[in-house]
Amino acid sequence: MSEMTDQEQTLTEVATEGSERRVRGTGWIASKVPLLFVVAVALVFHVKGGDMAVGTLSQPGPGFWPRVLVISLIVSSVVGLCVDLTDGIEAFELSNSVRVLAGFVALCLFVVVFQNTGMILAGMILLMLWLKGLNGESWRLSAIIAVVAPILTYLLFAQALGVRFPDDIVASLWGGR
Repeated sequence: MSEMTDQEQTLTEVATEGSERRVRGTGWIASKVPLLFVVAVALVFHVKGGDMAVGTLSQPGPGFWPRVLVISLIVSSVVGLCVDLTDGIEAFELSNSVRVLAGFVALCLFVVVFQNTGMILAGMILLMLWLKGLNGESWRLSAIIAVVAPILTYLLFAQALGVRFPDDIVASLWGGR
């Protein structure tokens, strides 16, 4: 009659946890079909945007960023199709879908504000909504990141790399474009 010590019992529990398979989602459908949909939509946008000029990195054409986005979506989705994701699929929850929808609306708002006011203010609004509203970060951290990140991004791309952005009302305060 040998009794297990606490350490042996813990090791046994850990060993059996790894061998058990939790069913959390709906398997193949939940892990592969959304990725196939993303690939299909990205391919449609790739074909439709094929005649837009790409330009160069310092002077991107109207098709540059859409092409970068489409290629990124296709590559990441194909990688996802090649990897077994069924262990990481979580059950559907409405609250998560509402957060995804809110994130999509925030990105749409970013595009509208970006076209009218420039990158810095649009970035500040997006980051504040995202960090405080969607992620629940503290006001202090959200405010610091929301102010510093868009300014540094603007300085990197517009000033250092010469990428052309729409006129920026915040940058015009210090002589920027």
